[in-house]
Amino acid sequence: MAERYEKSSGWGLFLLFWTMLLMMLGFLACVVFYKYAGVYEETRPERTMDALMEQMSEEDWREALAATAGGVSEYEDARSLFDDYFDSTVKGRTLSYRRDLSRSDETQSVFVLYAGPARIGEVRLLPHETGERFSFGRSVWELDSIVSKPLSDSLQAVTVRIDAPDGVTPFLNGAAVGLEKVVDPAVPLTELSELERRFDAAPPRMVRYEIGPLYGQIAVSDPDGNEIAPVGEPEDGVVRYVIMPTKTWSLRVEAPEGVTVSVRGAELGEEQVRSREQNIFRGLEDYLPQGGYDTLLYAVDGLYIEPQISASYNGAALTPVIGEDGRTIYFYPTDADISIAMHEAAEGFFRAYMYYSSYKYNGAALKDLTDRILPDTELYSYFAQSYDAMIWASATEMNQRELRVDNFHRVGDSCFTCTILYKADFTATSWYEQYSYAREDGYKMVFIRSDGQWLAATMSAFE
Repeated sequence: MAERYEKSSGWGLFLLFWTMLLMMLGFLACVVFYKYAGVYEETRPERTMDALMEQMSEEDWREALAATAGGVSEYEDARSLFDDYFDSTVKGRTLSYRRDLSRSDETQSVFVLYAGPARIGEVRLLPHETGERFSFGRSVWELDSIVSKPLSDSLQAVTVRIDAPDGVTPFLNGAAVGLEKVVDPAVPLTELSELERRFDAAPPRMVRYEIGPLYGQIAVSDPDGNEIAPVGEPEDGVVRYVIMPTKTWSLRVEAPEGVTVSVRGAELGEEQVRSREQNIFRGLEDYLPQGGYDTLLYAVDGLYIEPQISASYNGAALTPVIGEDGRTIYFYPTDADISIAMHEAAEGFFRAYMYYSSYKYNGAALKDLTDRILPDTELYSYFAQSYDAMIWASATEMNQRELRVDNFHRVGDSCFTCTILYKADFTATSWYEQYSYAREDGYKMVFIRSDGQWLAATMSAFE
């Protein structure tokens, strides 16, 4: 019995020893854990982050983030873009952060910064190398960097495409666009009128520039500072601008109805008609029961391709006459049934007109001229009332170098039209001087048959 008691007492002491040992180890573990928890709490990077959030105002965050908000082209102001972005996304909103565990360890702590739900940047903390050291190998944290989210991730980007004539430098947001932005030195100008698109000629060549990505407002201008509007809506993130060539052409073409007028193979239509009139038949309604014919004035401005004009009538090519204002004038070709009497009437009238204009023997010259004019017309009245003035005019000698009567065209049975073109040298003599000059001119004529004679009814100079 005594032996059994001694064995029980030994086992009890053993258990008591290990119980006390375990309790001591547990106590020590609790002390160490408690101390570690205190050190951990003291050295959490969130404490530094919380202090930073408390210390920095909204404007402090604006300045800190703006310092790294680059990544835009030289044609934009990064700070202006950032301020617009900050005002719309950050200003007035609550700032918060979240630690990025995937990039945080003992050597750094990275925090993602939010304004409301929007991610606006990152804050990076590093262990303070010279600051207070703590046990367990831990230390306090200090700010290393504040980095803004790239503007390219926050703003919608577009590419600007500018077509400009060769030698014309486009400007983007006030800065000249360099040749390094050229993507094609020879693209056809597509902004042409419907008429020019039908020309059998290549359109002008343009130089194409592309600049992007761009994130803010866009202002494209020519070298003179004239702002250019975009062409249409953006397509696939590209906004297109065209600086049109400054050199343009205009045309004015006068032709009777039925004459086909073409410019570089493109036939002119009603949309190019500026006016339609019968001026040369004015006052002749009683002699033309069927009326005269319309004369059409075609006018086109702002052509970027130099016009080459041609005309035809019933398939026959016509030769133009050039008016004083650069107007191209066409007439009907001479009809096949024009009589000798019509030629003689036109030539006789014009010779009488030029003889009267020489200011010699005015009375006889005037009678010869008015005998060739249809009475009761504006043309007759004009010459009949000119006699008094002609008496005092200088005597003029004429040397006719060329006379061409052409383009005879019948208008009914008792009317025809024609053209008269001449070149002549004149010498005028008055009581105090003598001077010479050359003249080249032309007229559109209408003749009416009256009492078996062809008489001039209207006379209109080329304009």
